[in-house]
Amino acid sequence: MSSRAHGNGAAGSGSASHVETEVPPVELEGVRAAYGGIEVVHGIDLAVAAGEVVALLGANGAGKSTTVKVAAGLLPPTAGTVRVAGRDVTGVPSHALARIGVCTIPEGRGVFPNLTVRENLWMATQVTGDRAALEDAAFARFPRLADRRSQLAGTLSGGEQQMLALSRALVTDPAVLLLDELSM
Repeated sequence: MSSRAHGNGAAGSGSASHVETEVPPVELEGVRAAYGGIEVVHGIDLAVAAGEVVALLGANGAGKSTTVKVAAGLLPPTAGTVRVAGRDVTGVPSHALARIGVCTIPEGRGVFPNLTVRENLWMATQVTGDRAALEDAAFARFPRLADRRSQLAGTLSGGEQQMLALSRALVTDPAVLLLDELSM
């Protein structure tokens, strides 16, 4: 499988020697995006194959977070097409994309600081429905969270909050997982 990425702020991985035979889970074609009258993404083309990991690299202000926001349905593109599993979802809002398996972890982790670790995980039960199974899966992946299950998320360390955000996303078994500023 291969991925293609070009435009400002985007770098992809993969080998062009393979022929794509599957529909990419996420694809951006000619995507442009702006805040007000200021265009910050200038024609991104990106296709990510199933099971592939792609990192967008670039300087501050290069359009990485904006590209993620467009792919997640948090910001409508000013031009171009966004596809999920071959389906045109350009301009579809984030809550609708979540229902078809697009999961986003925003910059800053996006945990609910006044809820416990368990309660944060339960926020994903709208998708899975089984709280015990959800907790078992999360705590197996990140045992440190099991020790913190009754602790308020806002009092966790930054790394523990990132574990919680990842756990909450992964227990939904997303088709596409978009992470903005994972290193934070």
